[in-house]
Amino acid sequence: MYLRTTLKSIFNHKYLIKNFMVKDLKNRYQGSMMGFLWSIIHPLTTLAVYSLVFSWMLKMRVGMELGTNNFTLWMFAGLLPWIFFSETLSRATSVVLDNSNLIKKTVFPSEILPISLLLSNAVNFLIGFLILIGGMFLLGQPVSALSFLYVLVYIFPLVLFTLGFCWLCASLNVFFRDLGQIVSVVLNIVFYASAIIYPIHVVPQKFQGWFFWNPLIHVVQGIRDALFKLQFIKDGELIYLYTFSIIVFCLGQYIFQKSKKGFVDVL
Repeated sequence: MYLRTTLKSIFNHKYLIKNFMVKDLKNRYQGSMMGFLWSIIHPLTTLAVYSLVFSWMLKMRVGMELGTNNFTLWMFAGLLPWIFFSETLSRATSVVLDNSNLIKKTVFPSEILPISLLLSNAVNFLIGFLILIGGMFLLGQPVSALSFLYVLVYIFPLVLFTLGFCWLCASLNVFFRDLGQIVSVVLNIVFYASAIIYPIHVVPQKFQGWFFWNPLIHVVQGIRDALFKLQFIKDGELIYLYTFSIIVFCLGQYIFQKSKKGFVDVL
């Protein structure tokens, strides 16, 4: 019932979602001289800093068993889905509170707010992905057109569970205002538990089973395998990733729809 209501609301308010997405993109760089160029500068500076620390200072290396011996490209392929997930969730957690004036004064479809944030961050993800592909060509890393289709296999569940978590945290944060701080702490932990700056095989074998339950590991590994090795992750990992994503998506929209009736009383 609630899922149908959510999907119907998304369809009926698609133009409103687009307007909020465009507004968010404009507001990010409003008044700055370089404007939208910051969407390119930010991922490049992030890549430069991580490369300086982990590749140059700490001398971290990867071998051809991972599909490439270029640590910078390998790491950037893992950073992109992480940046998309963490930035979207961080901002979406407070999105209902930030738009309380709309929710209190009008009959407003508040479930579209996390979606608009997700879409605006998807634009930045696409820009970062194009930078990655350009870097692969410049550095002589083979890349197949089929790789882009393989990558979509992991982008879809990434979007699903990101949106599910956004709905969940955005609704709960209305009633429990400390949640934003908790999300920030948890994201810091999840970053280091997602095998983004190190290959999973360096983790002791007895602990690797715990990493299986983190869906971001499968997304990160899947995108890397798609780009650098043109292959899928194991069937069991892929099944778990999609199962987890669908459950979180459905749970998130259910809790949001269930709790949104009380937003006006609390805001």
